[in-house]
Amino acid sequence: MNTSPSIFGRYQEARTRVFLENEKTYANWLPGLRPQKRRRAFVAFLLVLLAASAGFALSEPVFDWAIGSWGICYIVFTFAAIVLGIVSNRRAEAPVDALDELEVQLRNEARSIGLTVTQVLGTATGAYLLIGSAFGAANLGISGGALVLTALLTGGTTPAMLLAWTTPDPDPEDG
Repeated sequence: MNTSPSIFGRYQEARTRVFLENEKTYANWLPGLRPQKRRRAFVAFLLVLLAASAGFALSEPVFDWAIGSWGICYIVFTFAAIVLGIVSNRRAEAPVDALDELEVQLRNEARSIGLTVTQVLGTATGAYLLIGSAFGAANLGISGGALVLTALLTGGTTPAMLLAWTTPDPDPEDG
């Protein structure tokens, strides 16, 4: 009988090892954004960027300049999402072996909500494209594509935003 770990097991071990190494590297980065109050303000900023992205994407058929503004919001949000991951210790993407039981439970709940957000926004975007195409709307492909990308980015970052919002500051006595 083969007792060596499966390819999936080896992958998870390597992923955990890399995650823990990266955690040490980024542990002291951006200390000003790490308190819960600052993380919440940062999440609010991200939500404003997402709302602006959706607004610009929806207004693209009316205003030719809107897609450029959408692109700027999208790029800024992408980099801001990376910063959010750093200040929230990447708990939304962490492998199971790097978390304790409570963190795994919270991460899984946040991921479930993120999937639901992705499904709802993706369905709404599909309906927008379907209904808009029935009326022959101009620039619908550009607008719909921007909305799809915004929906995917929103759903993908929802777990990190939820965990950044709800995770309390670490107890200073824990070291």
